[in-house]
Amino acid sequence: MKTSSAFLILILFCSCSLTAAPLFNKKDPAEKEAKRDARLEKRVKQMAEYFQMVMESPQTNIPPRLLRKAEGIIIMRQYKAGLGVGIKGGGGVALARDQKTGKWSAPAFLKAGEASIGLQIGGQVLDSIYLLMNEEGMKILSQTQFRIGVDAAAAAGPHGADAEAKYSGDVPILVYTDTGGLYAGASFEGGFLIPDNKSNAAYYDDLAILVREILFENKVEKTESALQLIQILDRYSSYK
Repeated sequence: MKTSSAFLILILFCSCSLTAAPLFNKKDPAEKEAKRDARLEKRVKQMAEYFQMVMESPQTNIPPRLLRKAEGIIIMRQYKAGLGVGIKGGGGVALARDQKTGKWSAPAFLKAGEASIGLQIGGQVLDSIYLLMNEEGMKILSQTQFRIGVDAAAAAGPHGADAEAKYSGDVPILVYTDTGGLYAGASFEGGFLIPDNKSNAAYYDDLAILVREILFENKVEKTESALQLIQILDRYSSYK
């Protein structure tokens, strides 16, 4: 009888322990969401910082007239590793300009996949800005996956006082990086970009939100970090 009682007590203890464990381990959903939002807000602010770094350097800055002509922009931080390995990942944001009002949309998060950029040695972080100059360039933002230089042609963005004259107008995407030129002169061989749906859902608190709804349909409110990024874009666009 004593053995049976002891066995019953042991079963009840284990059951209570298993039931209680999740209560102690479970994090407050509101706290988890706040942390996630803070990370995404920080990411957008970092994109603004990367953009400013490129713009503040005489060797890499984008001519304001070309920036004003752009119909869209992608700001990325990508990671390169090893001899001939190329881009291994990264992420960033895209914004579209309303052709009627000239105003920028809220940012949509993107993720970068692997690409080859030729024989370059050593690991490196690359801050890249893609100016989408026409309808062909803008079409890539409506795709579930796209490759710069494959789905739309890309060229190194021109610099200097005569930069606008150097741009023929027929290249859909102009690329500027913190290394200067199109990855220091190498040809981009098709690294792909895809929507970061998980980040977009968390940032805008909408599990069903789509990139086109963010960029083209004005279905989200601009957050504080988004407004700061847009202010920076507008400021550099206004320069002579």
